[in-house]
Amino acid sequence: MSKKGRKDNVTLLHTHIAPNAVYFLSRGILSTCKLSIENGEYFKERALEGKNMIFCSWHSRLIVLPYYYYNLYNFTNLSMMVSRSKDGEVMRGILEKYKIETIRGSSSRGGSSAVKTMIRIARSGRDTAISLDGSKGPRYKVQPGALLLAQLTGLPLIPLTFDTTRKKVLNTWDKMIIPLPFGHIHAKFADPIFVPRDTKDLAPYQQQLQEAMDTICADVASLV
Repeated sequence: MSKKGRKDNVTLLHTHIAPNAVYFLSRGILSTCKLSIENGEYFKERALEGKNMIFCSWHSRLIVLPYYYYNLYNFTNLSMMVSRSKDGEVMRGILEKYKIETIRGSSSRGGSSAVKTMIRIARSGRDTAISLDGSKGPRYKVQPGALLLAQLTGLPLIPLTFDTTRKKVLNTWDKMIIPLPFGHIHAKFADPIFVPRDTKDLAPYQQQLQEAMDTICADVASLV
């Protein structure tokens, strides 16, 4: 076992048992849920034209993206960044079952290398997904990583979120939302955001993205 493996105590539980259990449980739960999507036309049209994009949301709201990306749209062109932690190893195993490529890294561990990999992969034509509040927060505050990725690739940021009538909110830093069976999931996309390559100030786009996320999160919350 590698030194990293010994340090993180990654075991069969993290690499196989937990990913399989969570994958089948989440599939079962989400298959019972009703889904409503608002303002998703741009995303769908762009994807069907074979044009890639950057999905972005809060850390707590990306959990249902793999299921619907794969099962609802039959898309298999997505790469997501996951941490190098034990939880990240579990997530890697789950995403693999949805034919989603994982990039290992976070703002605290392997971040620089992972961002460079994300840029290379996005430029190659793959969709990418990134959490806007990073791997450790502050919760619901846009960090610059997604904006930098959009600036250097010329790809649109596609902000999205969801809320659901039946859920459990975990006592984690990000307040992860776990859908429960037979709920009504309300998903909403904000309009795409482009960051010009020649801009020298990301602050206005960071504020625009923050306001977009705040708005769509409030909108879906009002429906549940």
